[in-house]
Amino acid sequence: MSTFQSQSTSSLLLLLLSVLALQVTGSAASAPLVVAAGALPALLLVRWVRTVNRVLDRRWVMILSDAGAFTVALVLHLLSRGDIQAWHIYVGMALFSSFGAFYLPAMRGWVADQSGSLAQLTWLNAMLAVATQASVVVGWALGGVLVSTVGVSGSLGLCALAYALGSVLQIVVFAVLNGARLRRTDRPRGTDGRDGAPARAPEGVWRRVFSPRRLGLFTGSLLAMELSHVLAFSMFVPLLTGNSSDRSWVAGTANAGFALAAIGSGVLVSGGSVGDWVRRRVPGILLAGFAIQAVFGLAAHTAVLAIGLYTMVGILSGGDAVLQSEVQDRWRSVGSSQAFAVFGAVYGPAQLVGSLVIAFLLLHLPVTTVYVGTILTLGLGSGLLLIAARARSTSGTPEVVTP
Repeated sequence: MSTFQSQSTSSLLLLLLSVLALQVTGSAASAPLVVAAGALPALLLVRWVRTVNRVLDRRWVMILSDAGAFTVALVLHLLSRGDIQAWHIYVGMALFSSFGAFYLPAMRGWVADQSGSLAQLTWLNAMLAVATQASVVVGWALGGVLVSTVGVSGSLGLCALAYALGSVLQIVVFAVLNGARLRRTDRPRGTDGRDGAPARAPEGVWRRVFSPRRLGLFTGSLLAMELSHVLAFSMFVPLLTGNSSDRSWVAGTANAGFALAAIGSGVLVSGGSVGDWVRRRVPGILLAGFAIQAVFGLAAHTAVLAIGLYTMVGILSGGDAVLQSEVQDRWRSVGSSQAFAVFGAVYGPAQLVGSLVIAFLLLHLPVTTVYVGTILTLGLGSGLLLIAARARSTSGTPEVVTP
C-alpha cells in the first residue's frame, strides 16, 4: 500500500510536470529536460544516501522522503497558480528527485532484507512491480482526467494532498502497527549486511558492482534497461500526442493498458513453473519486448494499434522484474541498499546526459526517429549484455550470494 500510494502519486507528478513544461515552453524537448533535471541528485547525494540507510530504519527513510515530496508538490501548486516559469519546473523536479534518491534504495534494500533466496526475491520484486504498475494505471489514468477537468494547477494541489495522506498512512502502518524505530536496531552502527559484518569500504562497493570481471556486465544490463525505459518515457507524451491536447487520451490509455498487462505479467513470473521458465529465458524476453516497443514507436500515430502494441510490451514486462531480481541477488555480498546507492550514483548522471542528448536530438529530428533509435540502442543492448553476463558467469545460472 505504501509503494502503491507513493508510486502512483509520483507517476501523476511526472505526467503533470511534463504537461506543464510543454505548456510553458511549447517545445517537445522540454519533456526530456524535466527528466534531466531529476537525474543529478542521485550522484550528489550518494554518500548521504548510504549513510542515512545505515543509520535510520529504512521505513522511516521512506516516510521522510514522501514528506519532502509533499513539500515540493505543494510549492509547485502555489507557483502554478501564478506566473510559473520553466526553471521553476526543472528545479522542482530536481528537488523531488532528491527525496526519491533516498526513497528507492531504502525501499529496495528493505525488500531484499525480507528474502533469503532468489525465488523469494523474485516473488517480492514481482509483487512490488504489480503495485508499481497498478500505481501507474491510477497515476496516468487519473492524471489524464484531472488535466482535462481541473487543470494542471488543481492537479498539483491534489498531488500534494495525496502525498500528505500517504505520509500519514505510512506512519500508521510503519511506526504504529510495525513499531519501527527511527534509528536502526537490526545491526550495530557502522556495519553492513544482514549478519552485522563490518561495513565494506565505499570503494569496495564500487569495484564489486561495476567491475566487468565481477558484476559489471549484470549491472550494465540493468543500467541499460532502466535508461531505455526512462529516456523512452520522457518522449512518451510528445510521441503519442504530437503536442495536441486532443490526443492526450491516447497517452493515458496506452500507459494504463501497459500497466494492467504488467500487473498480470508480474503475477505470472512471481513463482512456480512460469517464474522458473521466465528466469531461464529472460534475455530473449527482454529482446522481444524491446523489439515490440520499437514497432510501437513507428505506429504511434495510429491510436488503436499503438495502445495494443504497448499493452503487448506490458505482457512481456515481467522480464524486467526478473532481471532486476537476478542482479539484486548478485549484489547481496555488498549489501543491496549499498549497491543500489552506488548504482544510483552512476544511473543519475547517465540519465542526465542521456536526457540532454535526447532533448538536443528532438530539436533536429522527429520524435519517432529518436524514440526508436533509443529503444534499439539501449533496450536491445540490455538483453545482449545479459546474455554476455550469463555466458561469463561461472555457474551459468543465477547464483545466490549470501553476506
